[in-house]
Amino acid sequence: MSGRAPRMDWLARAQAAAPLVLAGLLAGFTWWLVVSSPHTEEARATLPDQGTPDYELAHARLARFDAQGRLEAVVDGERMRHYQVTQAVQIDAMQLAMRNPDGRRLLAQAREGEWNDSLGLASLTGEADVRLADVGAVLPLRVDPNASEGAGVTRILGERLELDTRVRVLTSRQPVTVLREGSVVKAQTLRHDEPAGITELGGRVRGSLVSASR
Repeated sequence: MSGRAPRMDWLARAQAAAPLVLAGLLAGFTWWLVVSSPHTEEARATLPDQGTPDYELAHARLARFDAQGRLEAVVDGERMRHYQVTQAVQIDAMQLAMRNPDGRRLLAQAREGEWNDSLGLASLTGEADVRLADVGAVLPLRVDPNASEGAGVTRILGERLELDTRVRVLTSRQPVTVLREGSVVKAQTLRHDEPAGITELGGRVRGSLVSASR
């Protein structure tokens, strides 16, 4: 962990990476959609009193490595606050970059975020923008919210997205928009289970699908 660490193309330097989240979401633009009934209750669990952060960093970077010392993930933020009670780091202007063992990559940003490395959990809140790249697809070093997704890239937009890197599941209980190569799908909830290869879009699902060019 370091403050004001230099920006670097860590993905180009990484030799390999440990298991991460969301490999192959809607890969090849073949979507397996399981439409579930809308959630009628959105009750939030009461968060524990986190107290006062035990340290704060400005313009900081967190890096996670596997047992062999290979880079797995990088989290950047304008300001980070660590809480001893929950072992979580709250992050302003969060940027997250990860890679799967097969070469698929993830790039995400949000106005605010939370990273709990010990639990393998990440939360993105406020204009969350997640981009999932197929093997060989081009991703920029940082998310540009004004740029459209490129070929082989799936983009998911929402106000709150949750990533569980232990079981490789991405969820949202708030409306989302899924974009890929001209196709647009909107839903009230989302759950993507990467190991099972199932994407569930809940509530009212609508959109338009564009056939990928051959």
